[in-house]
Amino acid sequence: MGEDERSEPSELETIASRTAYDSFYPAAMAIEPGFIEACGADVVLAYHAVVRGVENVVGAGSVLVGRLPNVNLVELSQLPRLAQGLVFAELRVEHELQASSFGRLFDEAQGLRRKLRKTADALAEAGLLSDADAEEVWLRAQQDILEDCAALTALLRRNEGRLAGRSPLSGANLTEAEQLVGKLRLMLGRRSEEGDDTGPSLLRAIEQRDRFWTLLAQRHDVLWRCGAWLHGRGVEEKVPPLPRRQSGPRRPVRGRIEIPVVIHDPSAPEPRRPAAPPAPVVAPVRAIVPASPRPAPVPVAQPSRHLADLERKARFLLRIGVTSSRR
Repeated sequence: MGEDERSEPSELETIASRTAYDSFYPAAMAIEPGFIEACGADVVLAYHAVVRGVENVVGAGSVLVGRLPNVNLVELSQLPRLAQGLVFAELRVEHELQASSFGRLFDEAQGLRRKLRKTADALAEAGLLSDADAEEVWLRAQQDILEDCAALTALLRRNEGRLAGRSPLSGANLTEAEQLVGKLRLMLGRRSEEGDDTGPSLLRAIEQRDRFWTLLAQRHDVLWRCGAWLHGRGVEEKVPPLPRRQSGPRRPVRGRIEIPVVIHDPSAPEPRRPAAPPAPVVAPVRAIVPASPRPAPVPVAQPSRHLADLERKARFLLRIGVTSSRR
């Protein structure tokens, strides 16, 4: 029975589709590198969210959605296939992780990066880092995994004395992170020299998965907007959002913002209301004899500014002898 259970395909293998992966591969590879978003979500949950959203938007309101400007109904209807391609890309990443010792160490580095980033985000949000260090934490959130681990470890090591007793990561944890990053970099260098591309192939698989995730997120945003137009405030139920994992909290506002709070004390006496203002005194109305109307002044035509400029220029030309006066 144990062998039968092991032979059963996982949910990833059931959903994944190589045909869907090949169909959307050109569109995923056409994404600019600066726009690639790292995939930190459960791709199976993302697939089910996409299927439900497409059913409630394309299936129920295809006639109305098809009339919206700049909406490709075919692309929206193919979103479940794109999600299947994403699941296949995630499956390739898992196979690469299990294929070698580099994959196991890289998986460990991913977990370490999450710890480092959560720690740095929390310290920055609490104001325990300088403005420059906080900017470094938030601006480098989309870096490569190894580069991000190295940068965050260096940042925490640089502030180790300042954060003593306030950081959940000790000096031993930082030393472990430095050793792990150095070991992975050394393995990458040796593999590239020996012609073994196990490490680079894993990195390529991760990049391709992230490209598929970015393409799915971009097109799902259009689906969500169409769902909001159809269902209004009920869009969250009809079109579930993709299960994203935030890379870090929003930057807090520096300085205190004080809001005045008025507290009413029931035991205090009621303040006296001012008496009604006295009625205005109406002065007696006097008869006003209108004076004889004066004739309105006749406006005198004034030369326009343009004509005055032309006259000034003509006088100048006459004075220097360019033109002769004809009188």
